[in-house]
Amino acid sequence: MRIPVRGSGWSGPVRMLRPSVLAGVGLLLAGCTIGPLHVHRGTEAADHLEYLARALAAEPSQRERLWQGAQQEPTGEEASLHRALLRTVAGHSGYDLAAAETELQGLLAQSPSADVGSVARARLEDLRVANACRLEVENLKRRLSKVADIEKRLDQERR
Repeated sequence: MRIPVRGSGWSGPVRMLRPSVLAGVGLLLAGCTIGPLHVHRGTEAADHLEYLARALAAEPSQRERLWQGAQQEPTGEEASLHRALLRTVAGHSGYDLAAAETELQGLLAQSPSADVGSVARARLEDLRVANACRLEVENLKRRLSKVADIEKRLDQERR
């Protein structure tokens, strides 16, 4: 015996997502690119952030040159910070998020200067937010897929 099932408000012959749902997903995705950035406002902190900004804006070949240059920098907390920051940016041979997080945390464990420490903490927070956002987007995609499957099933039941 077939049990009548009341369809959702989205049911109908043409399956389209409501604009409000699309707008919500779009806002979530847009929000994923923006993370909180609270940085000590020293001159050196600005220099380190400018270095990261150049790496983020660079083409892959330029990033590779930056990476090679960072490998040649003398040892010290600033050189370590630059290498760790570059590891967080894809598009060169040194890209490795896990190693970057480990290096940034290790740098913070050594009680660096205020400027280096604030930039390292800010980048770690940015990575944490980006990872949380990526996981949320994956979750939303799974949920949206389930909704689409339910809609298809309801449509088939009506036929």
